[in-house]
Amino acid sequence: MKKIYALMTLVTLSLALSSCGDEWEYWDSDLIGHWEKVSVIENGREYDLEVGEYEEYTFYDNGTGVYRNEYGTRVRFDWYERSGRRVEMRFDDGLDEYPYYEFEGNYLILYDNSSHRDGRVFRYAGHSRY
Repeated sequence: MKKIYALMTLVTLSLALSSCGDEWEYWDSDLIGHWEKVSVIENGREYDLEVGEYEEYTFYDNGTGVYRNEYGTRVRFDWYERSGRRVEMRFDDGLDEYPYYEFEGNYLILYDNSSHRDGRVFRYAGHSRY
């Protein structure tokens, strides 16, 4: 009887957990954290930033984020990971971005298109600064 009870408990528990599997859970994403731009990629070649050039993204575990740049722009956005290593970012100012991404160690690379020839390289700078 104990074996049947244990088996029933296990089946019930796995059904309950599998029903949540279709929902996206942001807290499990490698994008979460604060990212600061360190270089750009143009035509497949990496270049250092110009003096004063600055750009950063912070991805929070609730599906929101903040973008900042050297001009003082600060814009909130909602983000979603998509298939094919893409991230959808919908900014509060009405603009949207859908870059391809990949990781190389502590670096996040956001590519402009699927050719991966043009993009921006960001260094992981911590979980969150805001």
